[in-house]
Amino acid sequence: MSMKRKILSLAAGFFLLCLLLLVSRHRSAPGEHLTAGFDAEFLTRPDGYPGLCVKYGFQFPHPPRQMDSGLMYRACADGAVDVINGFATDGRIPAYNLKVLEDDLGFFPPYHAAPLVRAETLREHPELQQVLERLSGQIDDQEMRQLNLMVDEKGMKARDVARDYLQSKDLLKPGSGSSQEKSGKVVVGGKQFTEQEILGEMLSILIEDTTDLKVTRRLNLGGTMICFNALKAGDLDLYVEYTGTGLMNILKRDPIRDPDEAFRQVHEAFQKEYDLLWLKPFGFNNTYTLTMKTENSQALGIESISDLVAFLSETGVRP
Repeated sequence: MSMKRKILSLAAGFFLLCLLLLVSRHRSAPGEHLTAGFDAEFLTRPDGYPGLCVKYGFQFPHPPRQMDSGLMYRACADGAVDVINGFATDGRIPAYNLKVLEDDLGFFPPYHAAPLVRAETLREHPELQQVLERLSGQIDDQEMRQLNLMVDEKGMKARDVARDYLQSKDLLKPGSGSSQEKSGKVVVGGKQFTEQEILGEMLSILIEDTTDLKVTRRLNLGGTMICFNALKAGDLDLYVEYTGTGLMNILKRDPIRDPDEAFRQVHEAFQKEYDLLWLKPFGFNNTYTLTMKTENSQALGIESISDLVAFLSETGVRP
């Protein structure tokens, strides 16, 4: 064997040895397994991580980190965590090149958004229902994703995004409500995330521009139960809720996959038990998702939640 061939052979052998050592070290190194970051509600809700583990028969090797919902997407894109719970209408999913894993066992129920209103408020101001339902069936998933993106990534104010959208749909008559003398008031609330702020602004602007009612905004209040309890107590007149949340998180019922049946049940139960009315949904379905960085899902061959479960059961180690 020539000296040149010997050198090349030794170099190849050395390279292979180094590669094997690196792989071995990587697979045994602590903290190198796939990690998850979930928001507080997803970590505890039956339609979140606990129920998901039961449905798919798995757990992450390390407990998921609790993260602010506004930070999860960037953390996933930057590689701080590998898997997050996302929301189907969040514009940061395409903006950060993230991959929504297919829910191939159909665990996540529908989350159609709709105004939830005190019946007492509608009895006092019956014109409100027709005003609020001008948005019924108007917003699809892609449109809501784009509206969220304009606030989260492009830095626009939720109120401006909301007004621009209403004008684009010809839902406002310029100046129709701004000059009216206000003879009453309603309080519009909202949970603490972008989509809720945009929708809360849409409802507020519609009321202000098409009725003689003054609107007090109490947006970004907090989580589900904060808004719901404030509504029951009369501190709010209305806020936007989701059918899946109303069914499971508030009524404590089992998930329902059929969106029409889910709406029927929350509509009947909330009116009977709380004297609260669900108006017609906006049209989009902001269901939960499990989401990964696209390049990681491709490298690992993970397209669905079942693929993720299979991968975790084999090694769970990052590539």
